[in-house]
Amino acid sequence: MILSMTGFGKHETKVGNRTYRIEIRTLNSKGLEFRTKMPDDLRDKDLDIRKMVQETVIKGKIELTIGTESPLGDEEYILDETVLANYCRQLDQLSHSLNIQGDVLQAAMRIPSVFKANQSTMTEDDWKLVQEGIISALEAHKEYRREEGKAMYDALLEYTDNIVESTEKIKALDSDRIAKIRKKFETNFESIARDVNADPNRLELELIYYLEKLDFSEEMVRLLQHCEYLIEQIKDDNISKGRKLNFITQEMGREINTLGAKAYDSEIQRYVVQMKDDLEKIKEQTANIL
Repeated sequence: MILSMTGFGKHETKVGNRTYRIEIRTLNSKGLEFRTKMPDDLRDKDLDIRKMVQETVIKGKIELTIGTESPLGDEEYILDETVLANYCRQLDQLSHSLNIQGDVLQAAMRIPSVFKANQSTMTEDDWKLVQEGIISALEAHKEYRREEGKAMYDALLEYTDNIVESTEKIKALDSDRIAKIRKKFETNFESIARDVNADPNRLELELIYYLEKLDFSEEMVRLLQHCEYLIEQIKDDNISKGRKLNFITQEMGREINTLGAKAYDSEIQRYVVQMKDDLEKIKEQTANIL
């Protein structure tokens, strides 16, 4: 099973005369980043909420927003007289120092923080209802991730199969490649041998050594093994696998690059370019896998 790091889930929970709107968004990230926005009556539950979310989300950039609505409207907010008095005192001092005339109280009343939510203490029963709402939002978020993961699963298998197919086609071309290279160098060596009276046995040894350097059969075997392991991990039931898939693609990249460097054949190079393209598509997908 594959889960995308990108996800979204929301849920509304009724608690007394209030409605709590819970939204969870995640984006891909190498580690775990967490941002929360919630009403004051849930601030003392911040650590509990973070723990709940992290146990399910595991990795990614998380944005948790909990908003509230109440039919009481403006009655939900009351004037914080202590804060207002403090602002008025500071504004009065500033107006005198700058010699600016104005209504200090009116200016202070425009500052949002002079009003605070008229919230009663959340009871344990209320908190249980909010917890249930968070769990429902997390379930919706996980389902979103699962649906995204299905598309990624199919894409990863397709791109990996493409690399396997290209590898098999290169294997079919390899025998002709070696024969062409050998013929080309034998022709060149014959010309050199006539000009400089070179030892033909020595030249033959050099040719064998050079052809061995161009042999990429080991790279082909390792690349196919990496592809097999990648498919195995894609189909594995383990949820968190993005990092392991990234490591496998790095190894695949090394083999493909070495194969391309040894090819010395235009047709094989075309397949190498195609494999690199498919590998980049795989990397794009694995970067967003949990």
